[in-house]
Amino acid sequence: MKYLSVTLSHSDETIHPMHAFVCEHGGYSDYRLVHWSFANDEANTLLFHVRGDREAYEERLAQVDSVRSYEVAPLGGDRFYVYVLDEPGETGQQMLEAFSKLSLVAVPPLSYNTDRTVSFGILGEPDALQAAMDATPDGIDVSIDRLGSYDADPTAAGVPITDRQREAVRAAQRVGYYDVPREGSVADVADELGCATGTAAEHLRKAESALLGDLDC
Repeated sequence: MKYLSVTLSHSDETIHPMHAFVCEHGGYSDYRLVHWSFANDEANTLLFHVRGDREAYEERLAQVDSVRSYEVAPLGGDRFYVYVLDEPGETGQQMLEAFSKLSLVAVPPLSYNTDRTVSFGILGEPDALQAAMDATPDGIDVSIDRLGSYDADPTAAGVPITDRQREAVRAAQRVGYYDVPREGSVADVADELGCATGTAAEHLRKAESALLGDLDC
């Protein structure tokens, strides 16, 4: 059994309208798919955790043709859950077929980033993982951030950060980003991760938001 940390980069043709909206709006610091069910052949049942402008999000959601129904549950402050029944388009159906094989397990949450990427982990046999990569639809670029054994920290159970966000926090600790006084910069974290400075900043912001979420008053 192997574990992949994967990032999918979407084109204009493959990105979901709500993901595109969040990217364009710029007012959302957290957008994660935390639970889902694909048992219905005609629509997917999805539960998102979102931090940002709830009114604007709901207004846009009501305009998306593929959304059969939805319900928004405020959590306090600018955090809310969104329960959605969404009909998958051609790209969504291809993604479902690629990554929902019986031998594969997606590890939640799936982080929808403002650089039009989606980051998540997936467990499975090497051949099945490779088949999923090969079956990814045209217009979606796949990058493998890490390949190895699944070694999630059991003390972090229930903390909704992705593997990539955890790597960003660890990199920040290594370069002294959290030292007092601060020794490292976001650019140093980006160099450790091998990504753009803006992407590193987003990973850190989302991880910090998730880890501190329970402290909201």
